[in-house]
Amino acid sequence: MKKLSLSLIILISMMGCAHSNTKKISENGIPSSAFQSTDPNHFTVAFVGMNDFHGSLLPRERKLATTASGKAGELIVKSGGAPALASMISILRDEMQVRLLIIDAGDEWQGTLESNLVKGSTVVDFFNRLGVNAAAVGNHEFDFNIENMRERFKEARYPYVASNIFQKKNGERPEWKNVYPSKILEVGGVKVGVIGYSTVHTPGTTRYEFVKHLEFRDPVKIVNEEAVKLRAQGAQAVFVTAHAGTFCDRKGIYDWQMLSEKDVQGKCEEDEISQLAAGMKPHLLDGIIAGHTHQVIHHWLFGIPTVQDEAYNQHFNVIYLTFDRRTGKVVSDLTKIEGLIPICSETFEGLHHCDVRRLAPGEAPSLVQATFHGKKVIPDPKIEKWLKPIQASTEKYRIEVIATSELPLTHYRDREGAFGNLVADALRERGHTDFSLVNSGGIRTSLDAGPITLDGIFRALPFDNLLNVVRLKGSDVKLMYRIATAGSHGIVGFSGLKIKLIPYDRDVPKEDLNGDGKYESWEVNRIMEIKTAEGKELKEDQYYTIATFDFLVNGGDDLVWFMQRVPEKNISRKYSDYCRDLVSAYLKKAKVINTPEHPLVDPSNPRVTFIR
Repeated sequence: MKKLSLSLIILISMMGCAHSNTKKISENGIPSSAFQSTDPNHFTVAFVGMNDFHGSLLPRERKLATTASGKAGELIVKSGGAPALASMISILRDEMQVRLLIIDAGDEWQGTLESNLVKGSTVVDFFNRLGVNAAAVGNHEFDFNIENMRERFKEARYPYVASNIFQKKNGERPEWKNVYPSKILEVGGVKVGVIGYSTVHTPGTTRYEFVKHLEFRDPVKIVNEEAVKLRAQGAQAVFVTAHAGTFCDRKGIYDWQMLSEKDVQGKCEEDEISQLAAGMKPHLLDGIIAGHTHQVIHHWLFGIPTVQDEAYNQHFNVIYLTFDRRTGKVVSDLTKIEGLIPICSETFEGLHHCDVRRLAPGEAPSLVQATFHGKKVIPDPKIEKWLKPIQASTEKYRIEVIATSELPLTHYRDREGAFGNLVADALRERGHTDFSLVNSGGIRTSLDAGPITLDGIFRALPFDNLLNVVRLKGSDVKLMYRIATAGSHGIVGFSGLKIKLIPYDRDVPKEDLNGDGKYESWEVNRIMEIKTAEGKELKEDQYYTIATFDFLVNGGDDLVWFMQRVPEKNISRKYSDYCRDLVSAYLKKAKVINTPEHPLVDPSNPRVTFIR
C-alpha cells in the first residue's frame, strides 16, 4: 500500500470537516445533546412539540411480569407524567437558554380525574408553570361547554391560536379573550409567527350542541393568508400548530433519533395535515406541530418538518431551526427533528424507553436511571409538590376496586374489543333495549386484566355521556349502523346484533345520502349482513330500541344527518347518570367478568366478522 503525501492527508481531513458545523449529538444512536450549529454565523432555536395531553398530569402505570432472583413477581413501570416532563424541559432549556419555544397542538384538558373534576384548570396551571408559549384549540376543548372553555383561555399565560373557527350567524371569528388567528412570538432575538387551526371534523368529534353555531373552515387558504401576513409583520419563521393530523408508516417510528430531511422516512396518508402541507405556497411555513389522530409523526411533509407525539404525555418531539445571523433566515439544510423522545424517569436497561407495550413477550429488563441529553431525569420536585394535593383529591377513586376482569379489557379502533362490548352490554341492560351502540372514540384506553378501579373506568370513559334510547324501524336501524360502521371513526361497540363487514382496506359502495352532491366518508356502506344476536333478520317496518350515548344522538361521529330525520318523540332522554357510572354499576353487580370461559370477545361467536 502506497503512503499518502502529507498534503493529501490534510486535504482529506479538510473534506471530512467541510460540512461539520455541529457538535457530536448522538451516543449509541440516542441523541446525547440538543442540536446546535457551531458555526459562529449561525444560532439554533428549539421548538418543542406537544399534543393531545388529555389531562395526563400523573404518570401512566403499567404492570410487567418479572422473574427477578428466580421468583415470579410484578413490576410497576411508570411512563410520562408532569414531573418527568418538566424535568426534561428544564434540561433542554439549560442547553438552549432563551432559544426555546413550547408549542401545543390541542386537546389539553379532557381525559383524567385530575383534570376533569376541575374542567381542565389544573392542566392550564401546569402549562403555565411549564412555560408553554402557544396552543391550538382541540375538539375536546369544547367538551365541557363554551363558557368553561373561555374561562380556561383567560387563565392561560400563553395565547391560543385558532384561525379557521367562524360564527355561522355573521361569518366572523368568535371574540374569545386570549384567542387569536395567529401570533408573533419573540425567542432569542427571532420573531416567530404561530398559526393555529382546529380539525374540520370538530363538529362530529365533540358535543355537537356546543359547536353547532360554529363553522370550522378548510384551513389551506386561511393558513396561507395568515402566513403571508406574519411574514409581512417581520416573522423570520412561521409555524402551524394544528389540532389535525395524519397517519404514517409505523416501521421504526418509535425510535428516538435525530433526523434530517434526507433520512429515510415512511409514507404518510393524504389526510388533513398532508393536505395542508401540500397546499402551502413555497417558503411560507418552517414547521408544523400536529395532533388529533394520536399518531407518531416526525416527517418532512412536502418539505415541511412535521411532528406529532402520539398522545397522553408519553413522548414529545423537538424541531431545531438554525438561523443565519447575517441574513436572519432559516438555514433549511440544518433543520432537524429529534423524536420520538420518551418521557421517563426510569428506562429499561439498554432500551432507552419505559413503554411496556414495546417489549417482546416474556421480555422483562431491569429499570435504570433515565437520562436526557446526558443528564439524569429527576422528577421536578416543585411540580411534584404542586401535584400532591391534586393527586390526593382523587386517591379514593384509584384504590376502590369495583370488579375483576380475568382477561384484558381490550380496546381497538380496527376490530372488535372487549371494552366496547362491555359498555354496549351495560347500556343495553340499563336501557332495557333490543340493541346498543357505542362509538369507538368514546372509549380512550384498554385496561389490564385484574382488578378494575373507578379510576380505570374514568380513564377509559372520561366523557360525560348520558344514556339515550332511540326507537327506530328496522330499515333505519340498518342505516344507523351502516353510518356508524363506515370506518371514519373506528369500529363501534354494540350488543344484540351480529354484523358482517367489508374490511376497511377495501373499496366499498357509496351513496350520496344527504344529497349535497358529494361523497363523504360516512356515506359508504361496509355492511354485508346485519342480524340479531340470535341470527334473525331485522324486519324493515318493525320498531326496535337502541341504547346509545347522547353524543351520538346529538349528531356526533357523522350522525347529524341521520339523527335530524328521527322524530324527537322517538328519543328518550330520561336517564341522568353518566354512562361510565352505569358501567360501574354493571361491573359491581357482575363482580367477575371477561373470563376464559365467557370472554367478552368470543372467537367462536364474534359480534363483528370481516368478509374478504
